[in-house]
Amino acid sequence: MQLRFNKITNGLFKLIHWPLCRAYARHIMGDNPADSVMRFLCGFQYLRVYGRWPDFMNPQSFSEKLWSRMLHERDPLLTLISDKFRVRDYVASRIGADHLIPLLWHGEKPEEIPFDELPEQFVIKTNHGCGYNIIVTDKENIDRMQIINQLEKWLSENFCQDKYIGIGWGYKNIAPHILVELFIGEKDKPPIDFKFYCFSGQVEIATLHFDRYENHSAKAFHRDFSPFIFRPDFKQHSGEIKKPHNFEKMVSLTEALAVDFDFMRIDLYKQGDNIYFGEMTPYPAGVSGFRGFDIYKLDNVLGEKWGQRENLIA
Repeated sequence: MQLRFNKITNGLFKLIHWPLCRAYARHIMGDNPADSVMRFLCGFQYLRVYGRWPDFMNPQSFSEKLWSRMLHERDPLLTLISDKFRVRDYVASRIGADHLIPLLWHGEKPEEIPFDELPEQFVIKTNHGCGYNIIVTDKENIDRMQIINQLEKWLSENFCQDKYIGIGWGYKNIAPHILVELFIGEKDKPPIDFKFYCFSGQVEIATLHFDRYENHSAKAFHRDFSPFIFRPDFKQHSGEIKKPHNFEKMVSLTEALAVDFDFMRIDLYKQGDNIYFGEMTPYPAGVSGFRGFDIYKLDNVLGEKWGQRENLIA
């Protein structure tokens, strides 16, 4: 009965509440920080995820501060680092271009992708949102027209204004672009995804993600690589995980990228001795939230580590 009720509630939110929030953000807010009406509307989604009413004006927990950033912070730097194409220059200037995944092609028109010239394995993505990825591990078996049609659909979307509740402002003003990168996994498996959570330029926790596209599992570690449970709702990786020999190097690179931010999640990949940049994410989990935080009081602990900039809220 509870499961059925939750499905009904989720459906109603996606059908009525989310479009209402998006419409208000698009037509009333524009590029301005959220007003009291938008905060009130978003409060219901936060309540649905976390089970309590938020204080977006005086945020204390990590989740409240994350939502407050989405609602109020309008720093152009958030647009730059959220742009998966432009961020490459940003990363190269801080940690070096050798940590960028090799770029095979980029452009604005899907039909111009030079499929015949590409290697057998590659990744196609767009730069202006999340989840806009196509993993190609066997070029001979792809449907090129299907890929082109999918890319055209993605390019027509504004990830901020068309997805969820319309408050991922960092994505709003990104000009859509296509990137084709070298596939850096082993055989047809993607590499382990290291996601570092940085507060005031320092790594506090890292989550390692395995086999993300088929049998996704994860494991969380403190800065000293001692394990803990980050998201109880997530499938926990059961295999043994040894601390990578170049883990400290990964932390050092991450902190060099995080130095300009009060909070940022930075993703890296490791392929042998090589360390590659994945992405910088100002809104991890976004409106879906980190369920289970309160069980381990992690929401409040991380909230204390996040010292938001003064005058964030206009």
